Amino acid sequence: MTRQFMIVLLLFTLILSFSASSMSEELVVGYYRAWTREAFPPDKIDFNIVTHVIHAFAWPEADGSISTYENCPDPELVSAAHKAGRKVMIAFGGWGNCEGFPPMSADPAIRAKFVENVMEFCRKNGYDGVDLDWEFPANPEERDNLSVLVADLRKAADALGKPFLITMAISAGSWSGDHNDYEALADNIDWLNDMTYDFYGTWTDRAGHNAPLYASQESVNSSVMMLMRKFKMPPEKIMLGLPFYGRRFKTESLYGPSIGGDGVSYNSIVKLMNEGGWKYNWDDVSMVPYLVNEAETELLTYDTPESIAIKCAYAKDMKLRGMMIWALGGDYIDGSQPLLNAIGAHVDVKKP
Repeated sequence: MTRQFMIVLLLFTLILSFSASSMSEELVVGYYRAWTREAFPPDKIDFNIVTHVIHAFAWPEADGSISTYENCPDPELVSAAHKAGRKVMIAFGGWGNCEGFPPMSADPAIRAKFVENVMEFCRKNGYDGVDLDWEFPANPEERDNLSVLVADLRKAADALGKPFLITMAISAGSWSGDHNDYEALADNIDWLNDMTYDFYGTWTDRAGHNAPLYASQESVNSSVMMLMRKFKMPPEKIMLGLPFYGRRFKTESLYGPSIGGDGVSYNSIVKLMNEGGWKYNWDDVSMVPYLVNEAETELLTYDTPESIAIKCAYAKDMKLRGMMIWALGGDYIDGSQPLLNAIGAHVDVKKP
């Protein structure tokens, strides 16, 4: 074997090693809510763990223009992320902000105007990409228009000549899964933010786990399996959603008839536990805890650092791209962030 051949072989081995390590790098993506900025300012984000921030929300109007919440855009947020060597994106849509998607995406001229406005918004304000959170395309026509919109955004992004991220939030439930054309989307998105939570809530007549890893019906695992097996999405394009909140029901038992189901942030749940009256339980099947208040006939389902760690291990075993959080600051307690720290302890992220 000649020396020249050995050098070439070594370089080839190093390239393969680098590619493998790059693909195995896990991401931690956190949604940052503009309306909670006062309680959780950008300087509280731990960029040693969080690799990407998605700023929520802006949204499209029917004429292709862009509207936003107060504090959006946020120069301090963008500056903090970039100073830490991390990326920050802007999310378009969100629950209650999606009325503009159908008419905008259906009209080629208006859609082109929106794409142009998005690119200018990101350029002007320093965002590194966009996350589309259309909740949800309601029919095949809207499904196809979403695919065209994403393709148009990718074409505009490629014309920039520099990296620009395009991601999408999707429902974990099968009821809306068929309204996304994943085959058409796959080549134009960097990853999907799988909202693997809200399996039970105010819209259900029974109490149940907010985000069960496993269950006899729909669960975190069933959502991931649906994406990978039914829709053929590669695991490196799937982010596993983690809720930094739980849901509180008026009910006599887990899976019993209920009313309520409102969301409760993790830090508020900790305060409730400190007040007393709640009994901790662990579900060995769903791999998540729940609290019972017998005196008040209440049940609260949520995630803890322990269940978060189990989900991180699951994502690693499934070779998923990483973890997605809704939402940053939900676990902020006297300067500590226990759920985020649990992610940091179990996910391999590249340090900034």
